[in-house]
Amino acid sequence: MSEQAKLLRVGQVFVAGGLPTVTYNPRSQLRLEQQVEDYLDERHRILSVSGPTKTGKTVLVKNVLKDAEAVWTSGGAVRSAADLWDAVADELGVQSSSESSWQSTDTESRTTSGELGIPSIAKATRAGQEMISFATTDKVARNRHMETAARKGLRSAMRPLVIDDFHYIPVDQQLAIVRSLKDLVFDGVPVIVIAVPHRAYDVVRVEKEMTGRVQQLEIGFWSNDELLGIAEKGFEALNLHDEGGVISRRLAEESFASPHLMQDFCLNVVKANDIRNRQTDQAALVEPHWRGFFEERSSAASKTAFDMLARGPRQRTDRKPRTLKNGLVVDIYGAVLMAIGYTGPLTSVSYENVRAAMREIVLEDPPRGQEIARVLDEMSKIAREQLEGEPVVDYDSELTTLYISDPYFAFFLRWRAQEELSKRAESIKHTFSGKTLENLDGINVGIAAPSKELVISLLWDSLSKNRERWLISSDEGDHVSFRSLYPPVEADGEPSEDASSAEMLPARDTSEESDGVGGRQ
Repeated sequence: MSEQAKLLRVGQVFVAGGLPTVTYNPRSQLRLEQQVEDYLDERHRILSVSGPTKTGKTVLVKNVLKDAEAVWTSGGAVRSAADLWDAVADELGVQSSSESSWQSTDTESRTTSGELGIPSIAKATRAGQEMISFATTDKVARNRHMETAARKGLRSAMRPLVIDDFHYIPVDQQLAIVRSLKDLVFDGVPVIVIAVPHRAYDVVRVEKEMTGRVQQLEIGFWSNDELLGIAEKGFEALNLHDEGGVISRRLAEESFASPHLMQDFCLNVVKANDIRNRQTDQAALVEPHWRGFFEERSSAASKTAFDMLARGPRQRTDRKPRTLKNGLVVDIYGAVLMAIGYTGPLTSVSYENVRAAMREIVLEDPPRGQEIARVLDEMSKIAREQLEGEPVVDYDSELTTLYISDPYFAFFLRWRAQEELSKRAESIKHTFSGKTLENLDGINVGIAAPSKELVISLLWDSLSKNRERWLISSDEGDHVSFRSLYPPVEADGEPSEDASSAEMLPARDTSEESDGVGGRQ
């Protein structure tokens, strides 16, 4: 057997809900399938199926509707109500144009008679009847609105309509869609929307009249017992022994209630023990070095998301550096990510929790509450518009709550955030390590580093000692933050008498700060 085939066998042992139906786990104790089937029998409501990413929502619905010829659409491809109805029309095979025609026929009969003669031979007579028909055909063509055609087709077919990732659809278009579905739902057309938990009630939120007309089905996070079941069944299939369940419990604790993470952990624990197929004699599993094990498990996709959120939106000016209690120097986006990670991270974090965590990790002068909320909004926008797939974070400004939708990203924040931010800071420190103004000839500091103020803070001693010998050019705004480098000037052009006593630390900028495009952090 090839090494690839052996690994495939090991990988197939650890299966969970959310994977293809061949490994589908119905979580029978929750009666999820039965609840979907009950809805299909009763109808006259919208069924909202909600659950965290990769917990088996879509697989559950597909498994129940496998014989129902349901019409499936993806919220990620729906930017407007028109997009939805175009997709429904395509699925049903209906056309927006129709043509009708009718034909009328008139018939006229007449009798004819006469003689037929052949000269010099004979004569004969002829009589007959002729039928003459007049046919008239009329055709009328007309175009129907695509929504009208799709709605009529859906009502006639009574096929279930499923909108996956309903939360991807813009809120204003959600309202238009729900209103257009209302009468179809009342007529008995099954409509199922699938969303993440904090968006489960979007249907009611956008259309108050749907209150009482929406049935909620929550998939929910996996319990520790369910996660442990993945490990127990998998290890048993490979004839492996986990003494006291120590390894299994540690993996479950770090899985953020995600069966996919648990499955990945189990597979890699087995590989770390150099096991590739079922053991003839029972073998005891050995714990790996946990920190290294978990750091290696962080996915490349999560790192990409982290880097984009840490970078934040493009801005016209540099952001203010923030020094954390662990010694890292970051901007406000790095500080907010560290604060989120400081909470555990929790997969649902209130604005107040983030603000409290910020006060715990920032050395001094933590960002104001308004700044934090603005950054959370910007991060949510980046995750929604610039990253593929499920947004890793989603800030609900109405509920003032940040949701970490992707368990892989939560895991990354727990195990890799500080290391990645340290790399960003070290790359800047390495560039200027050991340098003073005496040996910086020919170096444009403003181009060499992403944060002008961070560079000034790194070279502060040298800048201060040499301020009389060097011309330091900067924006006017820096004269406020770094007063000791720009002594006050009297009317005669000479430094004022208190210039020599100017404080040697950056003055606190009391002006309103902005974290978005055009702001200074």
